[in-house]
Amino acid sequence: MISATLRRILRQLHLWSALIFGLMLLLAGLTGSVLAWRHELDALLNPALMTVQPPPSVQICDQHCQAASIAWLSQQSGYGPPSMVSLPLHAGQAMVAWYKLPSSESGLPRQRQVMLDPYRQQILGERIWGEAGWHSAQWMPGIFALHRYLLLGDTGKTIMAVSGLVLAFSSLLGLMLWLPRRPLTAWRRALSVHWRGSTHALLYSLHKSSGALVTVVLVMLGITGCYFNQPGWFAGILPDKPVAASKEKRGKEKEKEPVPVWNTGDIQHWLQQAQQAYPQGRITRLQLPASASGKAELRILQTGEPRLHEGNTRISYSLKEQRISAIKDPQLASGAEAVVSWFYPLHSGEAFGLAGKALISISGIALNFLVLSGLYLWWKRRKPRR
Repeated sequence: MISATLRRILRQLHLWSALIFGLMLLLAGLTGSVLAWRHELDALLNPALMTVQPPPSVQICDQHCQAASIAWLSQQSGYGPPSMVSLPLHAGQAMVAWYKLPSSESGLPRQRQVMLDPYRQQILGERIWGEAGWHSAQWMPGIFALHRYLLLGDTGKTIMAVSGLVLAFSSLLGLMLWLPRRPLTAWRRALSVHWRGSTHALLYSLHKSSGALVTVVLVMLGITGCYFNQPGWFAGILPDKPVAASKEKRGKEKEKEPVPVWNTGDIQHWLQQAQQAYPQGRITRLQLPASASGKAELRILQTGEPRLHEGNTRISYSLKEQRISAIKDPQLASGAEAVVSWFYPLHSGEAFGLAGKALISISGIALNFLVLSGLYLWWKRRKPRR
């Protein structure tokens, strides 16, 4: 049982965390609820940009079709070889080529996205990922930039990382304050909602009960969100994300020699090599080599992976050695690496399909309710003292 003095201290910590970080938590909850359905909403809002009409009797663009489209785009004036390509997951999905751009004035990372019809080798349009805008094509990039960076680059990234820790800490404080004093007899009462004839009593009851129900999810969201933004804070406990090391290596290769224009045969060969390594997997992403002696990195979705949208199995193909030089298989990971491989699927909800995404959206909405209801209850309590 928590003493009265400790309870007062915990209540003050719980309150001030909301007063100081309430705005960031509101933004994180609202944008996170939307981003759980990012791909679905993007296709719904921008059908001319994100969807294509496949030819009759064609189930999906095969490897030769994909390689030919990438090679064709690489040869077009004003485009050239992309740094990465997101491959279609179904027949009606557009191919997305990514081109690195300088960061914005506020420090936001930016990439040029070019949407391509792989069947007809036609450019559908483009947008800048990392910029917000009023056009529907910029809504998802803008919401993502707000969710992760507060539109403030590295400064916003750090603020959101701290906010993630505060979310986890405040959620645990709320759980400690909610725990019934007599657990064996009061659990049902603690989880029930009481009206008692007043809005204040109803909000207080809903605040406690809903907070208890989503505590585990909010703690997970806070910790994983902090790790995504500042993995260095977890040094010695959790590994750095593998993508960071890959990008650094590409940058060094790019300084040594110019990026070549790849032909259909080269690209198809890389795809075939990856497919042979995982015959039952689906190749979802290709990161093109930054030089003629560099490496191509391919992302594969395996059956049973928690990251259901595009997988997290990575294959590096060395052009210098003309062979697969490294494989990172999350299903073979152990220890801290295995834990980290679950972070994004859990954070986005895709680890459990539609049910997981719905849970993340509901938890984001619940976070907004908890912040607003908590601030309202505090304001009503202090108002008579003025």
